Amino acid sequence: MTEVQRVLKGADYPMDGDQLAALAKKNGADDDLVGALKGLGEVDGPNGVMKQLKGDLGGSTPGGNKSDQREYKDVEGPAFQVNEVQKYLKGADYPMDGKELAALAEKNGAGDDLTGALKGVGRANGPNEVMKQLKDHLGGKPGD
Repeated sequence: MTEVQRVLKGADYPMDGDQLAALAKKNGADDDLVGALKGLGEVDGPNGVMKQLKGDLGGSTPGGNKSDQREYKDVEGPAFQVNEVQKYLKGADYPMDGKELAALAEKNGAGDDLTGALKGVGRANGPNEVMKQLKDHLGGKPGD
């Protein structure tokens, strides 16, 4: 993963995904990497970047060469990156239920896929609970 560190040379942490993506682009990163970085939440250093990226880039794509596996996981129905969801839930005042979460996400610019999925979430006491419930929700059949 030295490629990531190379394109983030001169990063002034803490930085969010948009800032990281812009820096990486300036340093010659490819579009896949720029796109993956754009999805990150705020990170306070290179380790934070790597930790969040692992989820995005590694995914559970079986076999194959890692550099060919940069596509987001192709699950049936909508797939949401954790940090993307957290971005849309900025300012959440937990505990919240699905309706409240969906309304907040919508206000923060989330698409219908995500707001629809959030509506199915029960009461959650924090972002981790939301993600856990979303994961169960997302595993299901599309078009619920």
